[in-house]
Amino acid sequence: MYTFSGFAHIPTEVLIRIYGELPLPDALHLAATCRRLRQVLINNTPTIYKRLRRKMPCERHARVLLADQGGPLPHSLSVTLGDLLRLRRNVGIVEKAIEVFDRDITPHIRIPLTSVDDEFYGGKPRPLHLTPTERHRFTWSYYQVWSLLLLDQPSRQQRYRSMLLKHMYLIYEMVDLDQPIGDEPGSSQADEKRCALFQEVSEYLQFLYHDIHGVDYIDFSGQSVSMRTRGHAAIWDHCQPDLKRIVCYQWRNSEKKPVKEEDVWEHTTDEE
Repeated sequence: MYTFSGFAHIPTEVLIRIYGELPLPDALHLAATCRRLRQVLINNTPTIYKRLRRKMPCERHARVLLADQGGPLPHSLSVTLGDLLRLRRNVGIVEKAIEVFDRDITPHIRIPLTSVDDEFYGGKPRPLHLTPTERHRFTWSYYQVWSLLLLDQPSRQQRYRSMLLKHMYLIYEMVDLDQPIGDEPGSSQADEKRCALFQEVSEYLQFLYHDIHGVDYIDFSGQSVSMRTRGHAAIWDHCQPDLKRIVCYQWRNSEKKPVKEEDVWEHTTDEE
């Protein structure tokens, strides 16, 4: 690896700022161009990461996955170059999964009601790719399921208890994604593990719904709701009002104690 003379006299502080303005893959590509740039990244990884993290989709959840893979704790800034390389690989796997989803599923959605297009897509036909908010839901759900596949049963149960009811609907659909998740090998053992996780998530979702609302679980999937495709419904923008009605159970008897919306449905936007 060479040291280009053009970088030899640039102050380290300037190079750190340059790194911080780049997406993670570009920052790592830059570090690979010469010895000095690589050393600047190695010596200042925590400082540079503070800037890089702002450009990473679902960074908080990417860090949880990294921790589940044996990396540093999610809130730790003590990241190494090896951690950045693992994060880049994970991000790349998620992006590839979105590409496949946008090729095989998203373009085939059919929405016969123009009022839906008017309300959610600016009066235009539904895009042939995931919208920014849908990409966020996909990315978030994908990271969650990837982590669950790495955890043992007690750790999974603990993770479920940290989820809102809305989250469990998203995870329930993602477990059934018709493509590998993370490092899943194409084997019967991996299929069995995914099937077991699907059953576990399904049982917990049904338990949680009844525990919160006191009624039987209401399904919301691509098989049970019209205008959806291939088992996916909770991910789409135009499905959010219907999903919210189910998650919040808006048919609750007025005599029963109301469930606070924030206890089952997040108030933050789906892009945060």
